[in-house]
Amino acid sequence: MAMFIVRVELPNADYSDYQRLYDLMEGYGFTKQITGDDGVQYDLPDAEYYYNGTYDIEAVSSTAFKVAKSVRTNAKVLVTEAERIKWTGLIYQ
Repeated sequence: MAMFIVRVELPNADYSDYQRLYDLMEGYGFTKQITGDDGVQYDLPDAEYYYNGTYDIEAVSSTAFKVAKSVRTNAKVLVTEAERIKWTGLIYQ
């Protein structure tokens, strides 16, 4: 399984646009939380998503972009494939 951090920006978007994006992204397996080695879930920074699955970086990027463009046509997407992920200061649930 591959891990990815995906950043999605929707220029000139409002809260409802980002809520719609969140709902759609969730349907494709993208989450706004990441689980630590301790089993605790942490909230990612705004505009960032986590994907852990069988897609390769091309599929993750094209899927995220397709979803984001369905909300705002001028969407921006950045995808990073990660071997390990380290964070500090994220809020846990």
